[in-house]
Amino acid sequence: GEVGGHFYNAKACFLRALHFDHGFALAWNSLGTVGGGEVDGAPYSEVDCYVRALHLDISLAVAWSNLGNHGGGKVAGKHYTSKECYQKALDADPHDANSWYNLGVDGGGKVDG
Repeated sequence: GEVGGHFYNAKACFLRALHFDHGFALAWNSLGTVGGGEVDGAPYSEVDCYVRALHLDISLAVAWSNLGNHGGGKVAGKHYTSKECYQKALDADPHDANSWYNLGVDGGGKVDG
């Protein structure tokens, strides 16, 4: 959208949100969905963004699901596989249809939520 005569694409909006609030977990997750980016001079990959979002909000189901879609990763010192990420997403939000689908594609598994 356009603000003050300047056009901002989705990535620019997410980066602007993080400029004002580094602790905004949803903005980190969303930055990951557009390929990651540079925040305060440091590069963040898609996976880095999802991990950062989860560092800020461990129960953010969409970030768990997105991390699973990218092969999993290390959160709070523990490595999670794709399947484990989908399970964590469903523990946080048992109504997340996307994570149910992805867990099924990954062979199914135990869900505590």
